[in-house]
Amino acid sequence: MAESLQRDDGGRILRPQIIVFLFSLAVFLAAPVIEVSDSRYAALLSECFWRHRTAELDEYYKVPVPGPSGDAGRPDEANKYQLVKARGHVTYFFPHATSMLSIPLVAAMNAVGVSAATPDGRLNLAGEIRIGRAVASVLMAGLTCVFFAMAVMMLPVSWSVVVALGASLGSQILSTASRGLWSHDWEIFLYGLIAHSILSAEHRGARIRAVWLGTLVAWIYFVRPTGVVAIFAVSVYVWWVHRTEFIAYAAILTGWLAAFVGYWWSVFGMILPPYFMAARMQFQNFAVGLAGNLISPSRGLFVMVPTTLFVLYLVVRYRKHLAHRQLAVLALAQIAGLEIVISNFYWSPGFCYGPRYFTDAIPWFVLLAILGLDAMRHAQDAARHRMEIAAAIFLLAVSVAMNARGAWSYEALNWSRSDYAGHLPGIFDWRYPQFMAGLIAPPSD
Repeated sequence: MAESLQRDDGGRILRPQIIVFLFSLAVFLAAPVIEVSDSRYAALLSECFWRHRTAELDEYYKVPVPGPSGDAGRPDEANKYQLVKARGHVTYFFPHATSMLSIPLVAAMNAVGVSAATPDGRLNLAGEIRIGRAVASVLMAGLTCVFFAMAVMMLPVSWSVVVALGASLGSQILSTASRGLWSHDWEIFLYGLIAHSILSAEHRGARIRAVWLGTLVAWIYFVRPTGVVAIFAVSVYVWWVHRTEFIAYAAILTGWLAAFVGYWWSVFGMILPPYFMAARMQFQNFAVGLAGNLISPSRGLFVMVPTTLFVLYLVVRYRKHLAHRQLAVLALAQIAGLEIVISNFYWSPGFCYGPRYFTDAIPWFVLLAILGLDAMRHAQDAARHRMEIAAAIFLLAVSVAMNARGAWSYEALNWSRSDYAGHLPGIFDWRYPQFMAGLIAPPSD
C-alpha cells in the first residue's frame, strides 16, 4: 500500500490539490440551490468596509429601517431582520467578521463588475447573491484542499482525495455552507486551518506556531460565537501538550479579543453585540436539541451525514493504534462542546437543510477520520478492513446523496417553510423527512 507523501513531495501534492479544488468548485457552482437569509447584506457590508471604511450601512440610503432582530417570520420583517440600529446607524446584525474576511474576494467580484449595491445606493440583491455564492464556493473549495493537505500527511494520495471530497460533498459543506455566505463558512475554514496546523506540528514533532494558532482561535470567535468552544478546547490542549508556547499563544489570543471588544464598542456601543449574548441560550431545550441535532430524520447529524458514525467507530475500534491520541481527544472535545452549545440554543427547525448548526464540527470529524483511517491501516486485520471499507463506501454514498438533495432540490429546502415542519414533532417524524420532500407527498393528517 502506498505511503503518505512527505513535505518534500510538493510537486506530487500540488497536482491532486488543484484537481480537488477545481472539481469541488465546479460541483458547488453547478448546484442550483442558493440560500440567502441570514447572509443578506453580508456582501454589502464587505463593500461598505472596502469603499467607505465603516460598518454603517447608512452609506447606502435605500437600506431599510431594521425591525425587531430575529423576527424573520413576519412578512414585513423578512428582508430586514438581518439589520440592527446601533449608535444611531444601521448596521449588520450578524457577526461582521465574515464580511471583513471576505473583502479580498468581494473586491475581486467588484473588479469584474459584480456589486452588492446599485449606483444610486440600493441593495442589488442579484449582485449580493452572486457574490455570496461565489465567495462561499471558492472558500469551501479551498477548505477541501485543506482537508486534502491534512490527510496526505498520514494517508496515501488516493485515500486523501476520497477523504477530502467525501468530507465536502457528503456533508453540510455541500448542502449548506456552499449555498450562501453563512457565518459557518469562515468558521469552518478557520477550523480547518487550526486542525491542519496542529496536525502538522504533531506529525513532525515540532512546536506549534503560537502566534498563528492564537490568531485563528480568536478570529473563529469573532466570526461566530460558537467559536467559544475553540477558545476553551484549543487553549487547554496548548497548555497540556505545548506548555512552553502557551504564554505566546495566550498573549496573541488576548490581544485579538481586546481588539474585538474595542470594535464592538465603537460600532454597537457595548462590549458584546446582541448576537453574541449568552441570553440567547435557553437551557430548558437541551433534551430536544440533543436528540434533534443527532438523530432526528430532518436535522440529525447521524441521519444526514452517516459517515460520522463510521468515523467514531474507527476511533473507538482502533484507539490503541491512534498515532496522535491527544488530537483525537481535542477533536472529540470540540464536537462534544459544540453539541452542548447548540443543543442549549433556542432549538427550532430553522429555514435550512439538514443539521446546519452542526456544520462547525465537520473539520474535526475530518481530523478524526484521518487519525482513524491511519490507525486502521496499521492494524493487522485484512479481512475486517475489507468489510470496513465496504461499509465506509456505502455510508459515504448515502451521505453524498443526502446532502446533494439540499444542494439540488428547492423542494427539500422549502420543506422548512411548510406547515408540517413548523412544529417540533415534524422534525422527528419519519413519514415525511426533509430529504424526501419533492419525492413523496406529505402526510394528510
